[in-house]
Amino acid sequence: MKINMQTLSYFTCIKGSEASMRLLIADDDDYTREGLSESFDWHRYGINEILLAEDGEVALRLAASKKPEIVLTDIRMPKLNGIEFAEQLAEKSPDSQLLFMSGYMDVEYLRSAIKLSAVDYIEKPIKMADVELAVEKTIRSLRHKQEQHVVVNQKNELLRQNLARSLRDEFANPAAVMKMCVEIGFPINRRYLGMIVWNRLEGSVERANLENVLSFWLENGVKVIGEQLDPGQCFIILAYDRQDHKRISFLNNLFIKRHNSYNVAIGKWAGILLELPASFRTAQRAVARSFYYPDVRCFYNQEEIEIFNESLSHVLPEFYKICANTPQKLPDWIRNSCAAFKEKEFPPKERVAALFETVIQDTVGSDPKLLYTLESEYGIEDVYQYLHDCRTIGRLEQLMLDVCAVWLDATLKVNQYSKLVQDIIYYIAANYRNVDLDLRMIANHMHLSTAHLGLLFKQETGTTIKQYINDYRMELAKQLVTSGHLKMNTIAELCGYASASYFTKVFKASTDFSPIEYRKKN
Repeated sequence: MKINMQTLSYFTCIKGSEASMRLLIADDDDYTREGLSESFDWHRYGINEILLAEDGEVALRLAASKKPEIVLTDIRMPKLNGIEFAEQLAEKSPDSQLLFMSGYMDVEYLRSAIKLSAVDYIEKPIKMADVELAVEKTIRSLRHKQEQHVVVNQKNELLRQNLARSLRDEFANPAAVMKMCVEIGFPINRRYLGMIVWNRLEGSVERANLENVLSFWLENGVKVIGEQLDPGQCFIILAYDRQDHKRISFLNNLFIKRHNSYNVAIGKWAGILLELPASFRTAQRAVARSFYYPDVRCFYNQEEIEIFNESLSHVLPEFYKICANTPQKLPDWIRNSCAAFKEKEFPPKERVAALFETVIQDTVGSDPKLLYTLESEYGIEDVYQYLHDCRTIGRLEQLMLDVCAVWLDATLKVNQYSKLVQDIIYYIAANYRNVDLDLRMIANHMHLSTAHLGLLFKQETGTTIKQYINDYRMELAKQLVTSGHLKMNTIAELCGYASASYFTKVFKASTDFSPIEYRKKN
């Protein structure tokens, strides 16, 4: 039998490539029922389950439990005739598409079929060509209903998200809020709770999926709306009766158990809709507390307390004093600072990150080679982004200890030299990208003769300034080549070589490998 390909494309739009539809055939004649089931290629239409019923009562039970997409029913059947069955089908499985078949061309039956919104009517004796046309017509009808359903759902979802957004805004128009509640059927006179759900896993790109979160509450009979705040967080609002408070708490614990990657922050409960902005603010406060408690899954902040405010003005001067006098104590300073922050749950994450960003800038941030060392030895490609992505004080503390280790290793090596030689080393670190950097440039900057400067440097370090510059550039080049992120001409420019060809020549002379070979080898 030839199958209409346009109809198949309709079906794909409705159900997707892996869809499976059910068909219910109801007829008291065994030959007709079995013949339709076995003689027609239903699989070509995506119908992979055939349900058979010998009378109207059996058909109704099957329809109620299986919810078939298409129902093909005889009009004349025992117990419940086709019309009676169809009338009850509208309640038991309202989305089922109805096809009638009968050998009795009775006007009243046809009128009843029309009133019941039957898609088509197949005459007996049945011809397969008629069945094919009727099935194609039914699938087109399914597609049309599905499209309408999608449009309505999209519109309602936008309204729900707009309502959730308005309910966390203390300046929202109350009349507009009430109108949206009525349009989507969200309760107006209930108890409410604002909650923020977010992905708690460090380094994860998985979003806190609003649809999944809402589905959990809806499946448990709770009225809920929500809004995607950002890829990591979503805000939801529950509406419930006062006596359901314990049940809401139980369901929240169940949600946490089922969704191991999510944390929940619960705001202050609201007695009326207009109190929800306060619920949102306290939920945000609860989220902020998670920075200091990585093992807690659910956070509560029922009261809008005043944020503990304390100056951090003493922290950075202490850092600079340690760096200047006892740099080896810097790891202890990092640990003690983080412990003090955690004890008071202050400052907020943003202020902690800003503080330590300054520390990074004044340590490894002044020397690109140290930044690349962090990448090659610790896997930290962008230390500043990594810093702001840390979700817990513990993770941030470990980052700063890694930064400190790299900086201390370099600093303690440099500190063994005189102040003049240290200044030369720091000048080279700041200007190595300049292809003209040499002994003369450094001597002019320090207002000393090249001979005197070169001699002092060689006496203390055991190497010439020229060789130190070459070694500095080459060590940096090796790190950049190994990382695999940059092209060779870019690396040559970043490391202060006049051209990519010259860089390749110098690199091979130093390592016995071309940059490409070295990258593959490492």
